[in-house]
Amino acid sequence: MVAKVRLEFKLLSAEKILHGHLLKLNLKNAGSNILKNMVVLLHYPSQGLSVDSAKSFVYALMPNADENVTFRVFVSSLKRVCFSVSGYASGDAYFSMESPVIAVHTRKVAEDNYLLV
Repeated sequence: MVAKVRLEFKLLSAEKILHGHLLKLNLKNAGSNILKNMVVLLHYPSQGLSVDSAKSFVYALMPNADENVTFRVFVSSLKRVCFSVSGYASGDAYFSMESPVIAVHTRKVAEDNYLLV
């Protein structure tokens, strides 16, 4: 059985760092199911992308709760990304969904002041 869930995607920030970008994604559970064991993947609609961590894991997301996920991406120019999430809703009902393509608006961070995740 495949569950239908309401999950909102919001790209909170995209910062230019030394040799790449740091992306912070916010996931919000807008539904009534408890979401568990979620794997979040980053997708880039172009070639030449290298990601420090191509996926992230979220153990549980309660209804109306949100979680931030960070990706460090090694690419010189970043214009659009999308994300996919799969996991289980309220027990053992599997779900999988993709975000729409999100435009990336990058801001530069001082090279001596960037965050390593």
